[in-house]
Amino acid sequence: MNKKSTLLIIWALAGLVTGWKQFSLSAVHSHINNFQIFKASFGHFLHRMPLYLEYPKEYFDLYLYGPIFAILMAPFSALTDGPSVILWNVMNSVVLFVTLWHLPIIENKRVAITWIVLNSSITALLNTQFHALCLALILWSYICVENKKYFWATLWIVLGIYIKLYGVVGLAFFFFAKDRLRFAAYFVFWILIIGGIPLALGGFDYGIQTYREWMGILAHKNELNENIKNIRTDVCVMGMIRRWTGDPSVSNLWFLIPSMLVNVYLFFQTKKWSDPDFRLRILAFVLLYIMLASTGTESPTLVMAFPAVGIWFVLGEKTKARWAMLNLTLLISSFSPTDLFPAYIRNEFINPLALMILPLFGVWIWLAWDLFTEKQPQR
Repeated sequence: MNKKSTLLIIWALAGLVTGWKQFSLSAVHSHINNFQIFKASFGHFLHRMPLYLEYPKEYFDLYLYGPIFAILMAPFSALTDGPSVILWNVMNSVVLFVTLWHLPIIENKRVAITWIVLNSSITALLNTQFHALCLALILWSYICVENKKYFWATLWIVLGIYIKLYGVVGLAFFFFAKDRLRFAAYFVFWILIIGGIPLALGGFDYGIQTYREWMGILAHKNELNENIKNIRTDVCVMGMIRRWTGDPSVSNLWFLIPSMLVNVYLFFQTKKWSDPDFRLRILAFVLLYIMLASTGTESPTLVMAFPAVGIWFVLGEKTKARWAMLNLTLLISSFSPTDLFPAYIRNEFINPLALMILPLFGVWIWLAWDLFTEKQPQR
């Protein structure tokens, strides 16, 4: 059996076991609450019910995704909870693995990246989250741009935008396209097609109202995330600073403005765009940045950062310092939410101080240095 087949089996089993485990834990299925929200959203859309209200008889918390996601959950709504949540987790796990395996990099480096990502993927699966698929959409958009398949690249970007907004970072890959006019045309095409599906299926008035309510609930959720008493979310750079200082009023702009200047400077080293390693590092850079800058960052969402950690590691020189940084990042940012990590340290230090993001911030700075010092390709 080759490496790919072995790893595929491991990742498929991760989805199978986590889905079955979480379903079997509770008679009321509180451990699959996120999936219950996703699954119920299709019925709400089908009956023209508001998507973004509380439905305490069905689940706790709120639906936060775009209306197109509710439509895409139709196949899962037709199944009972047990089979559907297992299928959901297996799909999340296998799709992410297959996506990672298609990264334009040699096999032994792909193997290393999949192992680096695996534990954080399991954390997301145990929360029956969507983030593995969200990450796959961003990665596929990059892979398709690399292969000049702009029709599909823009589809994955637009789907990511209409489902979770995170997909917007895929637009950074526009500058790597050889035919930018075609890329832009396909993007506009998919914006109209995907955006119009909820209006066509739900009715124009209901569809428009749903989009408005979605924007409203996202703004409300951002306000809730910035509550320093809520140690689950806001695990971003400024959320960490808010926890350290005890000041909930510290603005995200203290990080967003200087970090965006860094992003722009490093990205627009146009003479390096022809270097595939530079483009891969840019992919890693934007994946990390999503987590560093978002108030919605929490332990299950950090799966989106670990392909970046893998890319940073496999493309760099394997110094003792880089190995130490990798191990620290895996320990604090990947394993600290698990039962393999001492609960006392997690509950007293890691969670209250949002320390899960700190090693990832260090990798981002290191990656910025790699991008800055990478030599311009010779003609």
